[in-house]
Parts: sequence; structure tokens; C-alpha cells
Amino acid sequence: MFQPSATIAKQMIDMQRAGVEGIISNAMMFWDQTGSVWNSLLNQAAWVPEEGKKAFREWIDSNKKGCETFKDAVNNGYASLEKFIEKGV
Repeated sequence: MFQPSATIAKQMIDMQRAGVEGIISNAMMFWDQTGSVWNSLLNQAAWVPEEGKKAFREWIDSNKKGCETFKDAVNNGYASLEKFIEKGV
């Protein structure tokens, strides 16, 4: 059973989690849009060598994967924190 302080802590964590998830979601949307713009530009840029195009695409994919990994780590951290509070430790 939750104590009043645990309930308040859970509410604070839920509010913080919502804010962080919004920031991460916006960052991921930014990288998706950036990737779309770069792909469009690279497809039209005949002067850019193929290995340059490949490097940009790998960079975009790397950033997207990094955002997803960060989001998973944050979600796992909040899940662990919620379990910690529920146990009353």
C-alpha cells in the first residue's frame, strides 16, 4: 500500500516522465524529418559521390537508432524507479 509520500513521489515521476517522453518524441520526429530532407537532397544531388551519400544515410540511421536506444533506456529507468517506489524502499 502506498504511503502519502510515495503517492506524491509517483505523481512527480509521472509528470517528469511525460515531459521527458515529449522531448524524446520531438527529437525523434526531428531526426525523421531531417532524414527525409537529406534523402531528398541526396537523391537530387548528382555531384555528391555515392560514398558521400552512403555516409550521410548511415549518419541519419545512426542518429535514429541512438534516439530509440536512449528512449528505451529512459523507459527502463522509469520502470525501475516505479518498482522501487511501489516496494516502499
